[in-house]
Amino acid sequence: MKLNEKTILAYNNFQVLSDGVLKLAKEIMPDKIIYINFLNDDVQVTMKVSKHDTLVKLDEGLTIPVEEAICHRINYEEKKPLVINDFDLVDFGSNVSKTIKNSNMKSYLGIPITFKNGDRFGALCCAHHDKSAFDAHEIELLEKLADLFSYYLELEQMAFKDNLTGLYNTHFLNQLEQKILSMGGLSIMIDLDHFKDINDRYGHHQGNHVLKEIGHIVNEFSDSFMEAYGIRLGGDEFFIFVNDIKTSDQAKDALTRLLTNLNIRLKKDVDLSISASVGAYLYEPNQVSSLEELLKRTDQQLYQAKKDGKNRYVLLT
Repeated sequence: MKLNEKTILAYNNFQVLSDGVLKLAKEIMPDKIIYINFLNDDVQVTMKVSKHDTLVKLDEGLTIPVEEAICHRINYEEKKPLVINDFDLVDFGSNVSKTIKNSNMKSYLGIPITFKNGDRFGALCCAHHDKSAFDAHEIELLEKLADLFSYYLELEQMAFKDNLTGLYNTHFLNQLEQKILSMGGLSIMIDLDHFKDINDRYGHHQGNHVLKEIGHIVNEFSDSFMEAYGIRLGGDEFFIFVNDIKTSDQAKDALTRLLTNLNIRLKKDVDLSISASVGAYLYEPNQVSSLEELLKRTDQQLYQAKKDGKNRYVLLT
């Protein structure tokens, strides 16, 4: 699943921990602005900014294309900090130069924040409106802070993930309740057809293999949208929320694609044809009062899909 800034903000203690990281970093470099940036393949988002007395112009929530991001120039593979004592002495091209000019930065330090598997989160950054000399010991201390921060993020990811499929779990869904109710969109529930027969006939090992494959399909479907979350509810039931979809035609196109993708044939150890029934509910922002009500309405459509013969979707708008 794609990590994004909206997912991170749903983590239990992100705000508290990031505030703590900035506070400690300010103790190390009190004259600098300290901030945390998140980067994915498309954009850089400034997640947190410390209080500061510099002339640097930077606000929380600032989002820029990743090709304009200074942090994108950090060597994440080797986890090497990017140290710029004077931007007048380096040339990152016109895109980054625009960012430097807009933010009024003259010096910069970017500490990479990465996960154990090598994936990039972003950077812990320091900057000033004047030239600066960054001390090696101070850089080392900030690197340790960045490591602790990434360790916390990994713990949060583990708490919110289903161990078998790698999708989000119901704990994370509960965290999202107010968000998905207020935004509106498409709520989807999936139930595999005849899954109990697979478990009974071929055993739980084969059943788990099927669930992993379905989890992969749900994840790819969710990642095809700007904001969507794939969740395993338990057993062979899955839930997807898609914020991007606002019209009936959009919903029908997406559900047709999803249902097609869920029809798979597996040939590991045994030859299995898999299908699923799908219930969906398209709702307006604040139209539903609780997560329980949203799941109930969506589940009613799923029940109808199974009643109508399975391997189909039923949409309520």
